[in-house]
Amino acid sequence: ELAILNKRLSNLNTRLVDSNRVKDQYITNFFHICSEYIEKMDNYRLKINRKLKVNQIKEVINLTSSEQMKEDERKMLLKHFDKVFLNLYPNFVEEFNAMLKPEARITPKRGEQMNTTLRIFALIRLGINGSSNIAEFLNYAPNSIYAYRARTKNGAIKDRDDFENQIMKIGLTV
Repeated sequence: ELAILNKRLSNLNTRLVDSNRVKDQYITNFFHICSEYIEKMDNYRLKINRKLKVNQIKEVINLTSSEQMKEDERKMLLKHFDKVFLNLYPNFVEEFNAMLKPEARITPKRGEQMNTTLRIFALIRLGINGSSNIAEFLNYAPNSIYAYRARTKNGAIKDRDDFENQIMKIGLTV
């Protein structure tokens, strides 16, 4: 009985160490991104201000009407996420794919570190389980996230109902 309790305690301790490591990495990265973003916003403000001073109203309207800045920032956010996540879990893609049948394995496109499916399960690995929360982060509809999850779990080698629990064990040294 004591051996069983020690094993449970060891598993909990491993998860706690992992959780603290993830927290530290993401907090550091969060502050770095916020600092960069504040600088970008200030540069944008200065650019708008200069154009207004020389009465370039049409250029200001064009700048503020475009969705390009939003799209660029979203791409940069995902790039940061991929980098930090894969730094924390460098074997995530391989371990994830090892849980899937060969025909269901996920390979990111050339030049990408992760794709939508991998990001969904990366977020799940971080403890973000709700499709609506994942959808908000990735800018998808919750139903789309649900469909990605279901399609991926259908390709699982083992029990599809336990697939997400197995995702939570990726990267743990138990």
